[in-house]
Amino acid sequence: MTSNRKLKKENLVIIIPARLKSERLREKLLRKINNVPMILRVAKSAINYKLGDVYVATDSKKIFNLCIKNNVNSVMTQANIKSGTDRVFSAYKVLDKKFDFIVNLQGDLPIFKKELIEKTVNLFFDDKTDIASAVCNLENSEIRDTNIVKANVILDKKNEGFARDFVRVIKSKKNFYHHIGLYIYTPISLEKYVNLEQTSNEINRSLEQMRAIDNKMKIKVVKLKNNPPSVDTMEDLKKIRLLFKNNNS
Repeated sequence: MTSNRKLKKENLVIIIPARLKSERLREKLLRKINNVPMILRVAKSAINYKLGDVYVATDSKKIFNLCIKNNVNSVMTQANIKSGTDRVFSAYKVLDKKFDFIVNLQGDLPIFKKELIEKTVNLFFDDKTDIASAVCNLENSEIRDTNIVKANVILDKKNEGFARDFVRVIKSKKNFYHHIGLYIYTPISLEKYVNLEQTSNEINRSLEQMRAIDNKMKIKVVKLKNNPPSVDTMEDLKKIRLLFKNNNS
């Protein structure tokens, strides 16, 4: 493991998997928020934070051309890739550069803070960490929402802990948190993950992190105060559009 965990440009790469087809909201990454396509908002935010190189990994010529036109690095990947993390790995191999950390940032997080990545990557101070991710408090209204992924974890005094399970449906909030769609890997853990077969839990729950859990890979999470809203439905998109309109951003 790398001993110096300071975030430096040469140590970290952010790769945003951007599959054009989406089940709940058609071509959502191209949906405009205050006249800016969502994928560009996410990528531009990541670039502006200056945490490391940023690339969009996509199977879509539409997204690829949009990124290149707007000075966002993009990599074409195959369409038939199992998960977002597999797409990240495919792009990482194409880049053929060495990084200490590879960040899988979701393209449907148009509002996220710099600390999301900074605090999550710091979890690698614990050398038992294979994959780093983040959670926040789960609202009562989210308990029955199957679009919200819940992480089962017992947190320590630093609000950190190893995830034990990820589910969409729960009966009680005890030891469950709202999972934020961010994963950070080392090159070794990323390659290990993609070389594993998809598990039945991953397929049945449509949760790629279950491949790691089922194969005893350690996913450490940190609890953050702020929940970066994701866009999964048209209702989510309307809320985000209104928020940006009110803030004139």
